[in-house]
Amino acid sequence: SCLICVTKFVQVISCNLPFLFGASVASFITSCCYRLGNNHSLTIPQRSYCDNCHCILRWWHLIPIFSFIILRGQCFYCKQKISLYLPVIEFLSGIAFTTFLIYEPIHDLIILLFLTSLIFLTSTDFFSHVIYSYSLLGLFPITLLSIPQNYFYNLIFACILVVSLLLFATFTKTLGIGDIEFLFITCLIWGWYQTLLIIQWSSLIMLFIFVFTRKKKLPFIPALSLVTILCLFIQGC
Repeated sequence: SCLICVTKFVQVISCNLPFLFGASVASFITSCCYRLGNNHSLTIPQRSYCDNCHCILRWWHLIPIFSFIILRGQCFYCKQKISLYLPVIEFLSGIAFTTFLIYEPIHDLIILLFLTSLIFLTSTDFFSHVIYSYSLLGLFPITLLSIPQNYFYNLIFACILVVSLLLFATFTKTLGIGDIEFLFITCLIWGWYQTLLIIQWSSLIMLFIFVFTRKKKLPFIPALSLVTILCLFIQGC
């Protein structure tokens, strides 16, 4: 009976390895992005700690998603609330890794680079409203898996889009340069039609969030990344 239980346990874990891997990757990246955005050392201390009381966290405080539930969304030591962003990005990352990884080395390497770049971009924008331009380079390899494009026309449309968005940002103050850079890359990869769809649906998501939060300054990259992944799913990469 013990052997049967162990076998079932191994089967369950093996079936959920992509989800666990994706959630763990997201947990690590968000931790680094928080430190980076707040000018904290990435290596000292080496172990994770509470941002409020600075107590070193135990291993069971760091299990993606489950620790948030077990701790009821607060620090074990000082009871400071933990951002809901963490379990949400971990869960969505787990779903994305489960959906797109197909155990083909080249395909999965490209997907891994693409998803980790999106997680990094999303997290830096969420924590500090900063976009590191070099992290956008991780999006380009997805062109090897996407529907073939005429990249010359994409470049022309991307330049037109950038000029339009810069004018829009100048008058409305609602877009950052990082958002425009992200959309420029998106237009280069997928063309104008899909980019406009991404802008439209992302804007609707942000409008919905604004209605409930009433915050004047909201990170746009998380919504752009989410809709981009949905478009990737529809393409069937």
